[in-house]
Amino acid sequence: MDLTGVITGSIAVLSLFVGLPAIVLHFIYKTRKNKTEMIKQQKELMALEIEKGNTQLRLLEEENKKYDRILDEK
Repeated sequence: MDLTGVITGSIAVLSLFVGLPAIVLHFIYKTRKNKTEMIKQQKELMALEIEKGNTQLRLLEEENKKYDRILDEK
């Protein structure tokens, strides 16, 4: 066996046992990172929706107070 065959075989073995798992693990890492980012964004969106609902509630309460004052004046 010559030196070229040994080098080619070594590269093939390294690619199989180092390169391929590295690619797969990197893909898994990116997928999990994307999922956590998506969950964080959903949490932020829900918090904003709750804040919007609370603001609408306060607005209705103020409007109700206004109408109560109008009715009390009569």
